[in-house]
Amino acid sequence: MVYYIGDTHFGDNRIMKLADRPYSSAAEMDNDMIRKWNLRVKAGDTVYVLGDFAFDDTSAQVIEKLQGRKVLLLGNHDEALTLATLRKFDCVKTIDTVNDCKRSVCLCHYPLLSYNNSVYGGYHVFGHIHNNPNDKAFYLQRQLPNSFNCGADVVGFTPRTLDELIAFRKEGKI
Repeated sequence: MVYYIGDTHFGDNRIMKLADRPYSSAAEMDNDMIRKWNLRVKAGDTVYVLGDFAFDDTSAQVIEKLQGRKVLLLGNHDEALTLATLRKFDCVKTIDTVNDCKRSVCLCHYPLLSYNNSVYGGYHVFGHIHNNPNDKAFYLQRQLPNSFNCGADVVGFTPRTLDELIAFRKEGKI
C-alpha cells in the first residue's frame, strides 16, 4: 500500500499554536501520530512524507519508530536535519513523480500549479500550507481537481492513500 502525509513537524512545540493542533505538547502530538501511523502502515508499505518531517535531529529519532518504507520529499523545515538523519529514510528527494495503482502522482512539499502529467490526468500531492486559510494556495489548489493537500493537519494526523485523498476532496475536507 502507498500512503501520503506531510508537515508532521515531529518535536515542534510551535506548531500546536501555528496550525491550531489539538495537542498540549509536542510529546503528546508525536505519540499520537506515531500510534496512528503504525495502526495503518505495515512493514511492506511505502509512506511518502511531503516535507517538514521533524523540528530537529533529536525529534527525528521517531523515524525509527515508524513502520514501512519512508520516502522524504524535502520541505523548508527539513534543512535542520543532518545527513545522518536523512540517511534513515529509504530515499530523499525534492520532487518526484511516482506510479500509484497506474496513476501518475507528482510529489513535492510545495503546491504546484503545473506538474508532470497534469494535462494527462496526473495527480499532485503536496504539503506546506497546513490548514492555513491565509495562504493563497489554500484556496487556489481547490480549483485544481487532481491536486491534494496531505498535510497532517488536514488528513487527521494519519498517512492517507490517494483514494482517501480523492474522497476527502469530494467530501470537501481538503
